[in-house]
Amino acid sequence: MTDAETTALVERTRLSMTLMLIAASREVEAARGSDHRYAEAADAIRWIAGTMDQVSDDVLLKLVTVNQLSEGLLSTLIAARLSEVGGALPLYEDAKAFFASVEQQVDVILHNARQRLN
Repeated sequence: MTDAETTALVERTRLSMTLMLIAASREVEAARGSDHRYAEAADAIRWIAGTMDQVSDDVLLKLVTVNQLSEGLLSTLIAARLSEVGGALPLYEDAKAFFASVEQQVDVILHNARQRLN
């Protein structure tokens, strides 16, 4: 893969993650009813989405690699992480902090995949 192709792939991944997070924030808002915590969580998800430029290219390449290995796995990991942290979302400083635990899961998945290939 050329540098230009890698750069394009990283940017598409960054945009895809941003859009995925914005969609998740809208789902949270729709479910909120009168509970203000849902509004705070939706705002936090949008904040995280707006800071995707803080996520390194290396992390984004890992995310896209896992996504290519298994259709839909990345969406599942992100949805699970959003569900796990719920009301704690406002505590995340930026997307880099949010994706740190997702990256750890991705590292384990990639390690296990390599082990199976050997």
